Amino acid sequence: MRNIAVIVHWGPAEPTVELARELNRSTLLHRVAVVANDLSERPEDIPAEIAWMVPSRNLGFAGGFQHATRVYPTASCYLLLNNDIRMDDATIGACLDLLSTDRVGVVGPTLVNARGLQSGAAVLTRFLAAPRVLRTPAASQPCEAEWVTGAAMFIKAECHRDVPMDGRYFLGFEDADFCHRARDAGWRVMLSPARAWHASGGTIPSGRYIYYSIRNRLWFVRARGWALRTALVTLWSVLVLLPGTALKDAVRRRGYMSCLLAFHGLVDGLLRMPADGAPLPDEPRPARWVSWS
Repeated sequence: MRNIAVIVHWGPAEPTVELARELNRSTLLHRVAVVANDLSERPEDIPAEIAWMVPSRNLGFAGGFQHATRVYPTASCYLLLNNDIRMDDATIGACLDLLSTDRVGVVGPTLVNARGLQSGAAVLTRFLAAPRVLRTPAASQPCEAEWVTGAAMFIKAECHRDVPMDGRYFLGFEDADFCHRARDAGWRVMLSPARAWHASGGTIPSGRYIYYSIRNRLWFVRARGWALRTALVTLWSVLVLLPGTALKDAVRRRGYMSCLLAFHGLVDGLLRMPADGAPLPDEPRPARWVSWS
């Protein structure tokens, strides 16, 4: 088994360097690789054996991961991580053991944070395909999951070669899409009771994510051929989300920035869907209308 940890990096270097150092000490991982989506130079204080890869442009979460899989194509397993995750060897070992079983393609650890249990298995709501992580007490045994968060995801390399993660989403929904396609292809998606810590220190500028939450949900339901859900998500966005976002912008006196991004997310979700699995050439798209840094 050749296990490669991949950290998709954007923003301050310190959390990424700290996580890379911790993972580099693990006896269960053969390589730690960082994909610097912000195109930042290699930090001077990072150990030499840790790979720091700078792509030609910001590839997004799934695109950054795909970049690493192309550099390390002989891996048996990939551990995909945000830079605000912490996990010990006991959790890594438990998840790798579960991943080694027959037809298990994806494993997620149970995430905890300062408030306790953060998320276990995840689902999509029945009509609006809204992502929901289940904050119910974790089972003592591994269990099947509809999908698990990409914040910490163990992926069997064979599974990813079978159904590669879709880079079109750029930011958000690529984990749900990947798990659904993996299950459609006969792979199992599992949640392990082994726990990992999620600091939830997001690097996305405040209010910007709403564009991707709308656009990518529409892309997801359209890609799966769910005509009724596409219509329902569109109506909900027009009749509920846009007016609600405009009201919040007015109350918070932030110049209707979120409402503008929500509108563009709706338009792009209905009109723009790349066919080749790569992110749009002008990503991050919200930078066209607001500052992204």
